[in-house]
Amino acid sequence: MERKKTKMKNKILYIIMAIIIIAGIVVGCTAKFKFSLAYDDSNRIEVYIGKDYTKSDVESIAKEVFGTNDVLIQKIEFFNDSVAITVRESNDEQLNNLVTKINEKYETSLTKDDLTVVEIPHYRGRDLMANYVWPIVISAALIIAYEAIRFRKLGVVKVVAKLIIWPIVIEALYLSILAIARIPISYYTLPLGIILAVLTLTVITYKNEKRLIEYNRKKN
Repeated sequence: MERKKTKMKNKILYIIMAIIIIAGIVVGCTAKFKFSLAYDDSNRIEVYIGKDYTKSDVESIAKEVFGTNDVLIQKIEFFNDSVAITVRESNDEQLNNLVTKINEKYETSLTKDDLTVVEIPHYRGRDLMANYVWPIVISAALIIAYEAIRFRKLGVVKVVAKLIIWPIVIEALYLSILAIARIPISYYTLPLGIILAVLTLTVITYKNEKRLIEYNRKKN
């Protein structure tokens, strides 16, 4: 009876996971993934103020001018007199307003022509993954080879299948949640995905260890 309840719970869980993944695929193919400002199409506005500035002050000006909290402020040079303001988009009116606000704040006489505006294209998913592909492939191959040998008594095919399928399912679930919830893909997204894969493999290994102990106990 208890086993039937467990199987039923597992089936419900698998159905929920399948629904989330399918929904994630639909959203990912239609609305695409959402990227953080650092990885999305953006305008980088470089300003030479010519004197020391406070990052928080420039950030406040940028948020007011561009009407959004989604701004990125970076120091350009070693000397604290140039700043880069990154926003998703900008127009002439906003740039003129930006210059006016900076002139008022720092008593400068900048014009819009003193600004350098650079259009930055978004990162593609495969570009973000490029640095992770080979380390992941090599690590996965070594883990699969080790566990196939370690747990061969449990069935090599079964062990290897779980090691391949479950991390893929968990990663698909993770990406689906990102797509559905419109969580921006940022600097931490891929490392977190790798951590989830490692945790999945750890759980599988732990369960295999328990099954192997039980198997050896029955044999003896």
